[in-house]
Amino acid sequence: MYRILLKIGFLKIYSYGAFISLAFLISILYFLHLARKRKLPEAEIVSLSFWVLVSGFAGARAFYVIHYSEYFLHYPLELVKVWRGGLVFYGGLVFALIVGLYLTHRFGLSFFEIADLTAPSLSLGIAIGRIGCFLNGCCYGWPNRIGFVFPPGSPAGDSFPGERLIPTQLISSLDLFIIFLVLRKLGKKINRAGQIFFLFLLLYALHRFFIEFLRADYSRIFLNMTEPQFISLGLGIFSLNVLYLRKRKKKKILPKGEMK
Repeated sequence: MYRILLKIGFLKIYSYGAFISLAFLISILYFLHLARKRKLPEAEIVSLSFWVLVSGFAGARAFYVIHYSEYFLHYPLELVKVWRGGLVFYGGLVFALIVGLYLTHRFGLSFFEIADLTAPSLSLGIAIGRIGCFLNGCCYGWPNRIGFVFPPGSPAGDSFPGERLIPTQLISSLDLFIIFLVLRKLGKKINRAGQIFFLFLLLYALHRFFIEFLRADYSRIFLNMTEPQFISLGLGIFSLNVLYLRKRKKKKILPKGEMK
């Protein structure tokens, strides 16, 4: 809705860039807060946070550029203009997981313990970031009489000029904030390493699968579904299986005749 939050001379502060920066900052601070409560080694955790953040950002941008490769071939200078929009969560997740696996092994940390601390931080960050998407006019929904009209010059306004669109960005923000609250509450009760992280992946996959039916910024590739929906299906099935297997593995097998 308001792509530029502030303009001072030639300097422009874009809403998307501002909220994405805020999302990263709050996510990192919350993650560090949780890590300190667990009394994890601070130097390693700070280093891990930095490199996972950088790799996640690079992956999210790389997947976006690949998806819109034809556009960036014509306008290569747009590659660096991240503050105007252009990050893909699944791309960031892949890169961050690879770097996270390597660094936790190098620092002698438990990957699943770190991942569990990352999950609520990540869901909170995405919830904040989606507000930036709304102000930027990206990740927009289909036309609907109950919605918002986005201004010309925004992705939504250029795609559906003068039409009211479903505020999928705000719906996503609310969904992810609820996921954050759920993970935060369950994190105090679940002690099995990895369960919170895979629960986050499952909940996010479910959210993304259903919100895609309302979003209009991705083309349908098969069975009237988008590319993120197929990724979400795979991620959801994978996460559900991992949660089941880890729960089954942890079950205590009692001797015959013993009751508890």
